[in-house]
Amino acid sequence: MNRLKLAGTFVVAALVLSIGISSCGKKNSVVSARNQVVWWMLSDIERMNPYTSTDANGAYVQGEIWESLNSNDPRTLALIPSLASLPEVSADHLIYTYTMDPRAKWSDGQPVTSDDIIFSMKAVLNPLVINSQSLRGYFGDLDSVYNPNGDRSKVAFKLSKARFDADNVLGGGYVKILAKHILDPKGLTDQQSWADLKNPATKNSAVKEFATTFESSEIAREPKFQIGSGPYVFKGWVTNDRLVLVRNPNYWAQEIKWNEAYPDTLIFKTINDQNAALTALKARDLDIIDNLKPDQFLTQVDTAKMPFLRKDTVYWNNVTMIAWNNRRPFFTDKNVRKALTMLIDRDRIQASIFKGQVRKNDGPVGFVQPEYDHTLKQPGYNVEEAKKMLKEAGWEDTDGDGILDKVINGKKTPFKFTFQVNSGNEVRKQILLIISEELRKVGIEAGVQALEWSVFLENTKGHNYDACYNAWAMNATETDLYQLWHSSQIEHKGSNFYCYSSPVADRLMDEIKLEFDKPKRLQLEHQLQQQMVDDQPVSFLFCSPDFLAMVNRFDNVEFFRQRPCFDPRYWVVRGANVTRTKAGVPMGVASASDKAY
Repeated sequence: MNRLKLAGTFVVAALVLSIGISSCGKKNSVVSARNQVVWWMLSDIERMNPYTSTDANGAYVQGEIWESLNSNDPRTLALIPSLASLPEVSADHLIYTYTMDPRAKWSDGQPVTSDDIIFSMKAVLNPLVINSQSLRGYFGDLDSVYNPNGDRSKVAFKLSKARFDADNVLGGGYVKILAKHILDPKGLTDQQSWADLKNPATKNSAVKEFATTFESSEIAREPKFQIGSGPYVFKGWVTNDRLVLVRNPNYWAQEIKWNEAYPDTLIFKTINDQNAALTALKARDLDIIDNLKPDQFLTQVDTAKMPFLRKDTVYWNNVTMIAWNNRRPFFTDKNVRKALTMLIDRDRIQASIFKGQVRKNDGPVGFVQPEYDHTLKQPGYNVEEAKKMLKEAGWEDTDGDGILDKVINGKKTPFKFTFQVNSGNEVRKQILLIISEELRKVGIEAGVQALEWSVFLENTKGHNYDACYNAWAMNATETDLYQLWHSSQIEHKGSNFYCYSSPVADRLMDEIKLEFDKPKRLQLEHQLQQQMVDDQPVSFLFCSPDFLAMVNRFDNVEFFRQRPCFDPRYWVVRGANVTRTKAGVPMGVASASDKAY
């Protein structure tokens, strides 16, 4: 991504976004009745295109604009119809057929058709769209998508192999459906066969031409390309300041359950410092902060002294980790990785950084998930055993300089490397500094480098790092680890950025996808989790709750297990003067109390 071009694209956007955030620093407890939600982000999202971005904040923004064939009931996680019916599934679980909802339309008024579905899947499968690899990893078994018997009111997905979660992958929130008439006006995908899309060396010029356009900075950000079918439309984006969505006046599903959208405006406000963000919340310049630091949550959000605030914690499916680049010479040996895990004092981190407010997590799935193996136990903190294992692996201080070294490829190599972390996240930086201190005690020198978010993402996806602090935010539905951990997902910016490769783990992941018997699948999932604890491709740390604080001016606030644990589209602003409270109707008029905001 050309960051210079992106930074300069919306220089004049501030003039357009006059609906932004009003006055700050009010000393009284009066709160606004303006019908909007201002949601804090630590960093700008990576890009608007939902197929080429991988960051969680981007997914939250995109989920308000684009929809899937089906969605998940946020309370039960059961699939419910959205752009199409629930699928009819063939007896062999290889064909999933959906009937399009004839009411569905894009925000520009054009109908959503099966052509858009076929186009969207061709865009996902295009092997030359490099930044889609993490999404494409879910669709390696998709053979083709077509209109069954030529019926354009239906669309069928044909798989080469059955998989237990195909209904969620094909119809759920994995793929947001995009508008063909907006993103492929030349009909380039019509010139591509499904065989072309399965061949990275394809000679079809239409495949390359589409990929070049689809990954452009214009598609990633220009408003004219951000046409969705969801309850909100893209208004504008001011770099390192805010991204604004407003209600879709043509929203087709306003009367369908779980499609309500009450606020007129959603503002995603970027503040690159968590302390500054909390100050903005107290001044009521923000409405909601998630991912607060524990000490902020416990001591600085005092709802007795500030009754206009409320705070909550919600556990969900996430895993934090120290990711070792398994291709770096320091980390190729699993016994070295185990030794490094033994040098991470999770109890100390849990007490000093998280104030006891997080739970240890010993595997690749959050402990809140039914499939999590609670018998897992990764190596605990043990400095002497770690020293012994490092010595057995050939790491010793042979020259007395206090740093372990080893001859690698004929050259004496000191055990020195750098942790990377996204700038502005002080919690992660503090954790890495603690770990660096522990490593120094045994003769390992590890620096800590903070990088701007987009650079950090590019480095990890390109394997341009030694080690880093990272986390996976996963769906609340049963977790398929294939896309995150299978060796086939290492190259081309796949999600397996730690470069973990294990024939045993790969075989288990392959078997899990094909197993429809849930008890048998659970056994395989437990075996896989144990294998990963044995291999230690990363050092698993914690499953963290979301520490939330918000201005207490909303009704209908509810928290869910599905990330990000809430959706502000359902929130009703207390005292807002609106004629109706469904999307697609006249927007609200701020009451007089807005002057105190």
